[in-house]
Amino acid sequence: MQYLKRISCVTFAMVLLAACKVKTEPSEELKAFVKQFDGKTLAAAKEELQKESERIDHFIKFMSRMGEDKENGYTGKEDTVAPYQLKPVEAFTSGYAAYLEGLGLTQEVRYPNSMLEANNAMRDNDNYDLEAPDVIAEKIFFADGTTKSESYTLDGSTPIPSPKTIDSALATVSYSYPVKMTVLKLDKSHSTATFKGATIKIDEMKDNQLRLLMGDSAYKNYLYIEAFNQDGKPLDYISRNNSSGHDPDDMTKLLKTYNNILQQLVKKIDNGRFKDIHALQEAMLDEMPGGTPFDAGRGGYTQGYYKGKVAGVRVYMAETRVEVKKKMMLKNLSPNYAGLYLVKDAKSDQYGFMDASGKFVIPPTHKEMTAINPFFFSSSDYDGYYYYRLDTATRQLVKLDLVAKEFSPQLAMVMKNEEGGGKGLMDGNGKLVIPMVYDDIMKDGKEPVLYANKSEPDGPLQGICSLYDYQGQLLTPTSYYTNGNTYSDGLLLVYDKTNHYYFLDNKGKKVIDLKGYQDVAPFADGFAKVRNTHFDFGFINTHGQAVIPCMYATARPFNEGVTLVTKKVNGDTEVGLINTKNEVVVPFSAASYDIDGKGAKMVYTIGEKKYNAKGGLMP
Repeated sequence: MQYLKRISCVTFAMVLLAACKVKTEPSEELKAFVKQFDGKTLAAAKEELQKESERIDHFIKFMSRMGEDKENGYTGKEDTVAPYQLKPVEAFTSGYAAYLEGLGLTQEVRYPNSMLEANNAMRDNDNYDLEAPDVIAEKIFFADGTTKSESYTLDGSTPIPSPKTIDSALATVSYSYPVKMTVLKLDKSHSTATFKGATIKIDEMKDNQLRLLMGDSAYKNYLYIEAFNQDGKPLDYISRNNSSGHDPDDMTKLLKTYNNILQQLVKKIDNGRFKDIHALQEAMLDEMPGGTPFDAGRGGYTQGYYKGKVAGVRVYMAETRVEVKKKMMLKNLSPNYAGLYLVKDAKSDQYGFMDASGKFVIPPTHKEMTAINPFFFSSSDYDGYYYYRLDTATRQLVKLDLVAKEFSPQLAMVMKNEEGGGKGLMDGNGKLVIPMVYDDIMKDGKEPVLYANKSEPDGPLQGICSLYDYQGQLLTPTSYYTNGNTYSDGLLLVYDKTNHYYFLDNKGKKVIDLKGYQDVAPFADGFAKVRNTHFDFGFINTHGQAVIPCMYATARPFNEGVTLVTKKVNGDTEVGLINTKNEVVVPFSAASYDIDGKGAKMVYTIGEKKYNAKGGLMP
């Protein structure tokens, strides 16, 4: 459940067994939470505890709403869906490849520590159901050239004892995916099952509601919960919820108990009960029971509300998994190269800037301030918005007579007013690296190239485009139309005002002249679709060589090394699948066809038969 993922790991690690009467050794999760307060002031610790209390309160409210789903979402009309199927191996391998391609890290400074979290900058929405990999940093590279060789879990809650800006980290990325599954069926007559020694039990099954309790290994290895009606047909769901540890009723009680502990600690800080941060940490370890319901070995629960009366459940378990470990260098996705940090002062309740030592170098005198990036900031009052640049040389905030918007960690998009006008890019030194003459400026998703567009009365809606690098160097003195294309296989498809097509490299240089072709598509799988003057389609490679002659009536871009093409035979249109060697994968036939999905999930329907992304016949 996405909301649970957004709740901090600290929140989960802090929900404690209040019923425990005997004090035990604090869990590793609790120790990690307490350690992150090292070096903080009591005022800063109070703010963190208050934030944690607010997170807990939001989570309690969320869980209470789960119980309302039956009334709000179930009308009594049954709705069934197709049975669950295990995805093919190639779906996992391609999905993780796409996920890891954009994997990086984000850094949050909580003086004197940093919290690092592995994040994906360009996550493919089709791969949202992949299990997030475990990421452990083995060596950290700071922006000042120093390094630290020690293992840290990049989960956003493990403190790293340094507030310095991190450039990158060498990390081990671990994940697994199922290749074989077991299906367990439970109903009122058989409400309990076991999986590798762990119990799975129906805790509640009434009307359209289902709740299962699972032992640890079962909870870790279940793939899908499928509630079915009295005819054995899978029911669509209204909402689903799952969490490790106790069932929802006990969890709510524990959360409320813990929230009370947090609030009592805040009151004690206000009353001067702690002489320093160490005394507070001692109290936290003493007043908070040592275990958490999320420690290893506690299992978990799943519950859901369905569009129909639940008669039973099928639990799909991962019987066999493929384990994968990879070494990767992860870049900081938003590095703070300014070296100063926007901080809200707990005493004055106003904003200023601290350096890496935790000292205010720009006094907290601003009532409201928001970071646009590490160098640019905004504030507002009843009269409007105000924008500032952080001058790191003089350590001052410089008020701008421009509007600034987020663009990158080192650049801001600037314009004369909120209504628009010419847009440009300004760096942290106040230099306009791209002049304010463009309608829009965009980043390429794969190459270090910026697109600066100007509209034309008679040109394409996308406008005519100039290419820049991130230092503001103009790469293309001549502007081109990109028609919304971006770089693929390291090349960008453009055309000029005479409709002459070219492919440019990431330096803006023409590397393929497409003279003689009337239409061209961007590269996909290393091949670009082209059309000649006779309206026939073929393919060229990244060197501009024709590798599949223009012989087809229509053609799709290559995907997973296969594409769908059609040809005319005695006046009839025949459709088939070919590979990159122009070999027939699925024989041509006069039939209707359809294409659904993309990547490894693409499905070709030709006549009455379905084929997967590789051209294999599907059952």
